[in-house]
Amino acid sequence: MLPPVPSLSFFSAAFSFSTAWRPPLPTVSNPGLLGTASSSPPIPRATDRIPELDGLRGIAIGLILILHFFQNTLNPQAGVVPRYLAAATRLTWSGVDLFFVLSGFLIGGILLDARTAPNYYRVFYARRLFRIVPIYIVFLAAYAVLVYVLPLVSHADLSWLLDHPQPWYAYASFTQNFWMATSGKIGTGALAVTWSLAVEEQFYLTLPLLVRVLPLSSLFRFLLAGIFAAPLVRTLLFYSIPGSSIAAYVLMPCRADALLLGVLAAILLRDPEWRERITRARLFFALAFPVLLLGIAYFTKAAWFVYSPLMVSVGLTWLPFFYFCVLLFALTQRESWLSAVLRNPALCWLGAIAYGVYLFHQTILGAVLSFLGSGAPLIARLQDLPVFALALAVTLLFARLSWIYFERPLVHLGHSWKYDNASAPSELCLSPRAESAGS
Repeated sequence: MLPPVPSLSFFSAAFSFSTAWRPPLPTVSNPGLLGTASSSPPIPRATDRIPELDGLRGIAIGLILILHFFQNTLNPQAGVVPRYLAAATRLTWSGVDLFFVLSGFLIGGILLDARTAPNYYRVFYARRLFRIVPIYIVFLAAYAVLVYVLPLVSHADLSWLLDHPQPWYAYASFTQNFWMATSGKIGTGALAVTWSLAVEEQFYLTLPLLVRVLPLSSLFRFLLAGIFAAPLVRTLLFYSIPGSSIAAYVLMPCRADALLLGVLAAILLRDPEWRERITRARLFFALAFPVLLLGIAYFTKAAWFVYSPLMVSVGLTWLPFFYFCVLLFALTQRESWLSAVLRNPALCWLGAIAYGVYLFHQTILGAVLSFLGSGAPLIARLQDLPVFALALAVTLLFARLSWIYFERPLVHLGHSWKYDNASAPSELCLSPRAESAGS
């Protein structure tokens, strides 16, 4: 039974409309345009390894690599082809938004499955500590070493990579996004990517309490309110405080819509009735994807930059909502072409090492350019491509070795902390009557 609360009416109406149309179920010989399954597949528990999620991680980090190794470095004056390629890849920065949606889904799912455990907080934060902090400390130490070593071995201009960092204690405390917001500067190129880690760590400080104390229907309403409030907060900040465009991009309340959309997906796919609705909502997806993709095409053609007014007010919610729909579709239509693409071994391989790649790729690019005598990253001719290919290969190799020999053992160590007597099953029910019966 659908939860009779006003805040759910939009989602209920959307999926009810789309499921009212009942085309013939797809067969092996006629899978349909979207290739949907005929019944709702069980959602795996948060502890399961889901290949589609690894594939989405691979796409997210792939977009970031294209941004920093190609889009930002390509000289559009080099010719017509480079100019069109640079234009076509303008939105690759949205890989961070996909990471936010995935993080909300995964962390939200973990917390939902363990929300009744007596050691809920202790286990959650112990596991997060072992996953996030050790490799982050290595990364900060590597930056500190490079600050002193690279100028000694190279005369290349590395100001883009090393100069103007935020205070060291900001990076140590995951508060660098506040310093970026107040200074109006993203900081040194090597450490600039860490703003998103700060957003996620601040999210981890707030979400566990909400999941623990709020009834499920109240949590659902809170998520919807947060998703609608985030673009309003961004827009208000952007227009009310001069020079606050970076603040609207890097502060956690301003980016909460992407994270909360992921948590919303985790709840929807754990409720049997909502999961069934989404699985059958083929018309919804058939209409939503073209509309969302047309919007993305318009953003690209109009060259909406990440700090532009319309991107701040509309685009930074539009893109996460697109990724939210992709996530729902991939996990409910497991026989679709999209899920098959996301299960591609290459994407899953890249997704497994995404954290290490994300942290180190800019630093490794700068180090390679330095040792080869180059300065700022710039692709002005074909002869420049091998340098960036080498930096990419070194990044992937380093991240793979880091995952196998450093990160994965620590993840396993973190999982030696177990949730005790967690009674919350994978399947939840948003009905208030069900919550009352279980209390």
